Amino acid sequence: MLNRALSSFLGSVSRPVSPLDQSRLVRQSDRPKATGGRGNSATLGRAAGRRCGLMLAVVSAVLAVGPAWAQTPGLEEQLRQPVSSSELTQARDVADQLLRLGRQLAAGGQYESAIRAWEQAIELYYDVGDRIGMGTAYENMAQAYSLLGLYDEAETAVRRQLSIARDNANFQDQIYAWNTLGTLRLQRGLLDSALVAYEEGLAVAQSVEDFEGMGLSLSNLGLVSNVQGDYSAAIDFFVAAGNLRARVGDQIGQANTNNNLGDAYRANGEDGRALGAYRLALRLSRDLGNSDSTQLHALNGLIDVYIDRADWPQMRYYLDERIALVNRSESEWQQLVNLRYLGIYYSAIDELPEAQLAYRQALSLARSLEQKTLEGDITNRLRVVTRALEAEG
Repeated sequence: MLNRALSSFLGSVSRPVSPLDQSRLVRQSDRPKATGGRGNSATLGRAAGRRCGLMLAVVSAVLAVGPAWAQTPGLEEQLRQPVSSSELTQARDVADQLLRLGRQLAAGGQYESAIRAWEQAIELYYDVGDRIGMGTAYENMAQAYSLLGLYDEAETAVRRQLSIARDNANFQDQIYAWNTLGTLRLQRGLLDSALVAYEEGLAVAQSVEDFEGMGLSLSNLGLVSNVQGDYSAAIDFFVAAGNLRARVGDQIGQANTNNNLGDAYRANGEDGRALGAYRLALRLSRDLGNSDSTQLHALNGLIDVYIDRADWPQMRYYLDERIALVNRSESEWQQLVNLRYLGIYYSAIDELPEAQLAYRQALSLARSLEQKTLEGDITNRLRVVTRALEAEG
């Protein structure tokens, strides 16, 4: 019955939303079951039993797809029902199902529906005293709210996650909650409060010698310094973070940190060191095989450095790799970037007809994607190439 209900839940969702980057959504893997809770077992059992009895109605209400598919006993009758450990287990299993369902919906870009599923999961976890499950659901909700641009709601969810992590003396969750809070504030341009949040995460990580958490916090502190224009401090943070992430075997974290390190070196006028950082990030992300965004960051950095150096063979070498990677993803935005780079390359080697064609195709894509800034840049470049061709003719 539960599986049929959840299948109907999924089948009722018909309005897809273009998915954003899902890598940040937390995966639950062998999450330990909480044994502590609030109230006595009879209270918990009655609450959990009521919710399990209403499970089909919950599934329907999450998406507001209509009335419940099953009738449930009245409140007084439910309160008279005997309590058993199986009812608590069933309630937790339903909550776990809703947690996973939320992730499936979020993976399809249906963030509002995912949030409603997680809200219902939190209620069930609360009834059975599973604060670990509540914290996991709040973490997922925060990331979904962030993807929707609802930063106030995201921060509220993170603060609840942080409160639960403190109550449970879960230092790892505290570290990640502080860093998530800092990132939300950084996205809003609140640099001072972002700095405080990252420093709190670093302090917790240092107190328990969590090197992975230290690497994450230091890398994020580097991002704040980069935004502030203090590139020397950013470089110090990124170097320290990269070493810690390498120490614990966090390849994706190390790759991301090295990309950020490359950006800081470039901004600080150290192109040679930037090349080394980007190359390491590219190698690490290639080894992972599923981190296209990290590879693209590294390739963009390498291409831009070689453009600055007017090293066109090397620029084309990495551009060809970028083209192959983007063709695999079929992203129009990334195709637009490729076409712009091709126009720059062909202009530089004096292949003006090819440059003109690349810029025209890029301009068409920029207009369809409503990328006004790039549209202006490409229009200017196309104008220069067209005048050069007219002068030759």
